[in-house]
Amino acid sequence: MAYKYKFAALMIFISILAGYLSISILKSPIIGADVTLNSEDQYIVTESPEGYWCYGKLMVGDIIVEIDGKPAADFYSVKVYDVIEGASSILLSRPGNGSELLDIYLEVDKGLTPDELVLQLVLPLTSILILSILSLIVYRHKKGDKAAIQLILFFMSIGIAYLSSFSSGRVDPVGRLSLTASFVLVPVFFILFMNRYLDRYDEKFVNRRWLNILYGIILVPIGLELSNLILHYIPRGIISILELVYFSAINVFIIYKLIEKFSKHRYGPLRSLFKLTLVGHVTGFFPFIFMYAVPELFGQYIIPSHIAAIFLLTIPIVYLYMFTTKQLFDIDFLINRFQYYASLSFLPTLLLSVMAAIILSQNNYSWVNWVQLFLASYLLLILFLFVKEYADRRLRGRINKDLHNYQGSLNRFSTQISRVMNRSDLERVLEQEICQVLPVRDVSFFDIQMDQLKHVSLGKSLMNLRDSIIASFLKTSQQLSIGKIVPVDRGICIVIGIKGSVLHILWLDNKDNQTRYNTDERAWLKTLANYSAIVYENLYLIESLIEDLEEEFQRKKGSSTSPWVLRLIFRLSEKERRKLASDLHDSALQDQLLWYRQLESVMTDYEMSEDLQLKLWNIREGLLDVIHQIRETCNELRPPLLQEMGIVEALNTLFEQSQIRSNYVVDFRADNFKVKLNDEQMLAIFRIVQELLRNASKHAQASNIFITLEEDEGICLSYKDDGVGLKLEDLKDSYHHMGLSGIKERVHSLEGSIRFKSEMGQGLEVNITLPLESPSIDVESEDDKDDSNITGG
Repeated sequence: MAYKYKFAALMIFISILAGYLSISILKSPIIGADVTLNSEDQYIVTESPEGYWCYGKLMVGDIIVEIDGKPAADFYSVKVYDVIEGASSILLSRPGNGSELLDIYLEVDKGLTPDELVLQLVLPLTSILILSILSLIVYRHKKGDKAAIQLILFFMSIGIAYLSSFSSGRVDPVGRLSLTASFVLVPVFFILFMNRYLDRYDEKFVNRRWLNILYGIILVPIGLELSNLILHYIPRGIISILELVYFSAINVFIIYKLIEKFSKHRYGPLRSLFKLTLVGHVTGFFPFIFMYAVPELFGQYIIPSHIAAIFLLTIPIVYLYMFTTKQLFDIDFLINRFQYYASLSFLPTLLLSVMAAIILSQNNYSWVNWVQLFLASYLLLILFLFVKEYADRRLRGRINKDLHNYQGSLNRFSTQISRVMNRSDLERVLEQEICQVLPVRDVSFFDIQMDQLKHVSLGKSLMNLRDSIIASFLKTSQQLSIGKIVPVDRGICIVIGIKGSVLHILWLDNKDNQTRYNTDERAWLKTLANYSAIVYENLYLIESLIEDLEEEFQRKKGSSTSPWVLRLIFRLSEKERRKLASDLHDSALQDQLLWYRQLESVMTDYEMSEDLQLKLWNIREGLLDVIHQIRETCNELRPPLLQEMGIVEALNTLFEQSQIRSNYVVDFRADNFKVKLNDEQMLAIFRIVQELLRNASKHAQASNIFITLEEDEGICLSYKDDGVGLKLEDLKDSYHHMGLSGIKERVHSLEGSIRFKSEMGQGLEVNITLPLESPSIDVESEDDKDDSNITGG
């Protein structure tokens, strides 16, 4: 509640002050004449600058006799500031042709010209109104935030400084004091705001020592202005110079601190924050400091103060956006575009300026000149667009480095998805590609059924976004298509596949640098979504084809799932396993070995402290663990030398490795097994045993496992453990995952038989019998014994 009253009191004070300053501005125009006291105690006009009321009316050397019917020495602005301001009438003496002095009486205009009214009153009042609205937005959205107070004071000090500058130009005492106080407080309020704002990131903009120095410095111009209003002994120019020097110096210091913070965080999540503040601050203050304040110190400005002050309004808008939004716009994206378009625009602008100067330099302006200018400009712009098309193709990628990332990513992704065989592989490849290119930590996939949207199932990471996701998709349900981007409270959702009323959705978290997804990133994501949709469609076609095949075989044989179809699927699966194992061995494993050798070389060749040696040794051991894990993964995906070792020796090796990683003991007996198995039978037995061991480790919690392999009217594999057991009714048929039901399907694919025996707490027993001769994969034709036409091998 106290905050509410403080805000209301501030707005009332600002309104009263703005009203007073407006009245002082409306009373009369700025006269602008400087005077000085000569040796005869007469006030002589020393300057009558262009652009003010005095220009052409008061001449340098004129003797000011009376102002408003009083002696010039008694007039307030002359006595205190050596200027003529606020006068209604002026009586002066001007030297004539001889030694005579001509008395001239001048009436000062009442009110302002339309141009003066706009520049000196309408624009400043509009800026105060805009800044007041921005302050109200900050108050409503962030009333409990301490940084909000400093930001509001920063806004209002800019507005008051802008308005009071014109009242100060008329040497109004309140205007002078208001300008001095608000002018020197603008950068102080900014620094206080940045300190408060950066508290949430455990960062400080400036320390307390620097703040105390600033507090001491700002008392100097304010104290001088107050004492001058009372004692009238300090020339106006000295205080103005002090204010400009202080304002310029402290803003250069602020820009230095922003550069320092940006350099410190240029690789961190605060990079975009400091880059945005730096660009906003330079854009706002550069025209005022370097085109008015600094040149004014040397007696000649480039642009007038009231024009330079307009640029200051960009600063409140930047900081309001930064303070009230969760995500910033991508400043790097904007700067890259600006550099590109600025470089392209330079030459056409130069040519247009030259042509305009040549055509308009002719003394006799006519409609022919304007037609010439139009035609020249029109032809130049056509030529420019041709040049831009060439530049977009050849130069834009060099300036905007991200374009190379996106193009390379699309090439890489299109290659990877050519090997995708199921939905999980597609999602894995898509997630890897996105995380490699974008600064995104969290990616998730889910399905939405539009006619049952309120019953959507989401993972744990998205449960807090459930309501936002449902509301967003309800709002855009009529516009959903492949690549459609739907913003939610945190991150974005992208449609990457559609099947009937079911939508496959990719969710991306906010970027680490807290910037919005720019247009290039959105276009890249839409292209990835289109590629993914094609893969989804192909997977659906394959799934439909398999279903049709199953129906056909069921119709012919009346069986459940055709062994032929199952064998085809298992063969394709094994083919992908071999391919993945080869890729891991040839790329990831070799890279790890290379880094391991380089690390060993560094540890051997260079002297280093014990702490560093210990850390590098730990890294070395970690690399060895990763290398070992990759090798084990390759061995699981593609059992090494299975045909050369034979099934018995291969299983013994598997048991040795698995007992090292697990808490069970395997008793394996295959002493009398002499059957010569083909590749398919051998791989099937190996995979079955592998899965049974995985089940014993993850689910059964077994301590002892008994496995036998023998020949008895077929190939007999027996398995028994002392684990927790299971309910057999929970075992469902499915070949989409490898579990106990997957074992059933693999046995069925070889036209064997399998029997499970288990009760809760009684362990699991599995008895498998496979025919000695592996059945042919071609069930339609006995003549075609080669299955390469089906597997594509």
